[in-house]
Amino acid sequence: MPFNSASKNVMLDALDESATQITHIGVHAVTDPGTSTNALSGEATGGSYARQAVTWAAASSEQKANSASLSIPVPAGSYAFLTFWNASSGNTGNYRGYAPINSTVKGFGTVDAAGITSDAIQSAAHGLVDGDRVMLFNVFSESLPAGLAEGTIYYVVSGTTDTFDVSLTLGGASVNVTGQGEVFFQKLIPESFGAPGTITVDGGALVLDNTGI
Repeated sequence: MPFNSASKNVMLDALDESATQITHIGVHAVTDPGTSTNALSGEATGGSYARQAVTWAAASSEQKANSASLSIPVPAGSYAFLTFWNASSGNTGNYRGYAPINSTVKGFGTVDAAGITSDAIQSAAHGLVDGDRVMLFNVFSESLPAGLAEGTIYYVVSGTTDTFDVSLTLGGASVNVTGQGEVFFQKLIPESFGAPGTITVDGGALVLDNTGI
């Protein structure tokens, strides 16, 4: 069912109005955190790492963003996601979702009959280039094209302005797409540290987005 902007803003504002919602932000490795009740393995551990408390500005225009900057200490490693929690520690029942670090490149794509033949996802001016890492998600009430999997981290190959293929390896063969469908994609830009470091999230940079529903 469709909701108007006022309703979507209310939904977003509910996420920070009690201790059961998003009160802390964590960091996750370059593996899918998942969307189950508990996060999949991959949260940063060791050193001085700790989830950081977050405050949120009021929702507007179907989006809601952090109101102050975050500095999250992490041990050496590579990280791709910020994870949402309702507690400073613990996984069971405390996990609420995730967002990619850094990237704002996202959008919708489709695979039609021609796309099955070429293994291509069609998305006008998608902004991706060969070698980019990307995750694909199921569009509400639709199915992912057969051959593609939600939560898998792919590499973009054979990209043009309005189409792109995905591969399981950098510069590898295109995944064989065998069915039509729709996707939502999100570019990933991991951060890597050879020694302990800090992931900084500027105020307003972490956006909860309700414009896609």
